[in-house]
Amino acid sequence: MKPANKILVDLSIAAVQLNPQIGKVNETISRAKMLLNQFKAKLETRDGNKNVDMIVFPEFALTGYNFMSRDHILPYTHTTKESPSFKFAQNVSKMFNCYTIIGYPESETESKKILFNSAAVVSPQGELIFNYRKSFLYFTEDNWGCSENPKQFQNFPLIFKKKGRRVGNMNNEPIDVELNTSIGICMDLSPYKFEAPFNDCEFASFNLDKRVELIICPMAWLHSSSVTKQDYELDNDSNNDIPKKLKNIENVLESQGLPIIGSQSDFQLDLDNNNKTARIPTGSSDIGHTYNELSKPDMTNVNYWLLRFLPFLQLNVRKNWAARKSLSNIFEELNRPSYMGTSKNKYWEFANRNTIMVNANRCGVEGGDTLFAGSSGIYKFNGREDFDMEELTKDDNKRLDSTNPSVELYGNLGKGKEGIIVRDIQFEIER
Repeated sequence: MKPANKILVDLSIAAVQLNPQIGKVNETISRAKMLLNQFKAKLETRDGNKNVDMIVFPEFALTGYNFMSRDHILPYTHTTKESPSFKFAQNVSKMFNCYTIIGYPESETESKKILFNSAAVVSPQGELIFNYRKSFLYFTEDNWGCSENPKQFQNFPLIFKKKGRRVGNMNNEPIDVELNTSIGICMDLSPYKFEAPFNDCEFASFNLDKRVELIICPMAWLHSSSVTKQDYELDNDSNNDIPKKLKNIENVLESQGLPIIGSQSDFQLDLDNNNKTARIPTGSSDIGHTYNELSKPDMTNVNYWLLRFLPFLQLNVRKNWAARKSLSNIFEELNRPSYMGTSKNKYWEFANRNTIMVNANRCGVEGGDTLFAGSSGIYKFNGREDFDMEELTKDDNKRLDSTNPSVELYGNLGKGKEGIIVRDIQFEIER
C-alpha cells in the first residue's frame, strides 16, 4: 500500500458568543455587527495573521432559544435562504472573506409544516454550502414540534484555498485542502434523549469512524444554575427548590450589576494565540460552579464536552481491552466499527491523527430561569500516545477531561460575556 502523504494545514478560526433574546432579532443583529466591526479592527492591528478562514456562531444565534410553543417560534422560522440568519451570515462571509456557520430555526418549506433546528454553512462568496439539521433534540425542541434530522449525523467536504503544505515537499508551495467536516448542534454531543448508554458516545464515534478532521459545534448549552425540565418534574411541595434556584439567578446577576437577561455589549475579544485555557480537572475545588467571574470559562462544561469525545482521548486501558479482546462481543452487538475509540483492528483508532473542534456557545439568561454557559472554545485532538507515562497518572478516570494531554486547549471565552475568540491552528491530515 502506498504510504499516505501528510499535509500541514494552517487555519485561522473564530467562535462568536452572543446573548440573543426572543423578540429582539434586530437588536441582536445590530449588536453582533458592532462586535464584528470591533473584531475586524482589532484583527487588522494584531501581529501575525490578519484574516480568518471560518467564523462559527451559536445555535439559534440571532433569535433566542427558549421558545415555549409552535406558535411562539413560527414567526422566527424560515426556509434556509429566506432566513434573516442566513442573510446575516452572507454579509459576515463577504466581510471577512471566510466561511460562516450559523444556527437558526428552519422551516423545510414555506408552509412551515416541518421545522428543524439547523446550522447553515455559507461560503466566502455568500453561497450556501451545506445545511445541517440537529439529530438529537433537547427538551425545549419538544415544545415546538422540532423534527429530528432524517439523515442523522452527516459529514461533508469543506475546501480551504491555499491553506495546506505537503510535509517533506521541497518547494513548500501552498495547496488547496479539502477537510472532512461535520456539525453537531448542542444536544448532538449528549446521549440520545439522555437515555442511550453514556459510553456509546454517538456523535464522537461517528466522527471517529468517518475520519472527520473538522468538527463544528453551534450550541445553546446551559449553565448548571439553570432551572430545567427535570427540576420542574422533580419538584413537589415538600422539596420546592425552584423558587430558590430562580432567586439565586436573580441574586447572582444583581450582585454583578447585571439585568435578568445577563451581560450584553460588554464584549470580550480574545485574539491572543498564547492565551491558553488552564487545565482544571473535574472535581477540583478551583473549578467553580457559581455564575460569576464572567470573563472566565465554565470548566465544568468544558470538561464535560471533552468527556463526550472520549474516543479521541488517549487512555491506557485500551491496550488491556485489546489484549483481552474484551470488546469483541460489543462490536457485533452494536454493528459498528468502533467503541470508545477502540476498533476491531486497533486498540486506539485515533492514534496519530489530528482533529480540530470548534464550540460556539451562547451566553446570558432567558425567561429568568434558563442560564447559558458561554465558554466558547477551540480544541485540537492530537492523537498522541508518546507521552512520558511516568508524568501521567495511571488512573484513566482522572484524565477524562481537560487534563488529558491528547487534547490541546487553544482558548475559551468567558461564561457570561458576548465576544469573539480567534486562534491560528496548525494540524496534520493524510491524503
